[in-house]
Amino acid sequence: MALLSRGQTLFIDGGSTNVAIAKAIPRDLELTIATNSLGVASALSDHPLVELTMLGGRFVRDLGTCVGADTLAAIAQLGADLFFLGSCGLDASRGVTAFDSAEAEVKRAMAKNSAGIVIAVTNDKLATAAPYRVAGADAIRHLVVEKTAPAAILADFERQGAEIHFA
Repeated sequence: MALLSRGQTLFIDGGSTNVAIAKAIPRDLELTIATNSLGVASALSDHPLVELTMLGGRFVRDLGTCVGADTLAAIAQLGADLFFLGSCGLDASRGVTAFDSAEAEVKRAMAKNSAGIVIAVTNDKLATAAPYRVAGADAIRHLVVEKTAPAAILADFERQGAEIHFA
């Protein structure tokens, strides 16, 4: 994972793509990771060099994540080099969006306390939007996409400052 380097602090949001990212983190890489996702925490639970912080709060089974005041309070105490944001929708004009208001609030807090946002997204989420805004497209530092992602859509994100990576 070229985006990661020894000693970084990361927020990793929920979602199946971010669970896959957590599983792919090299076992010889020392990181500090904070997550509100039970799946991400489980994927990293036996990683020998990851200092893992679970951002507790009210657990929402449908989301697989913790949300609410306790989660927000825990996020407020941390700062991250990168935030791996799980997006429900990603559009160059509407930005990053979510389907749940409490989930969007947690994502916004992580984004605010991070130096950069990374989003790994499948083609079916590109040029789509959910009701709750998380961040503008210009907040995305790294966009990880499929090799078959539409070039015109990617160009819109590049114009707004995102570095495109192909998975």
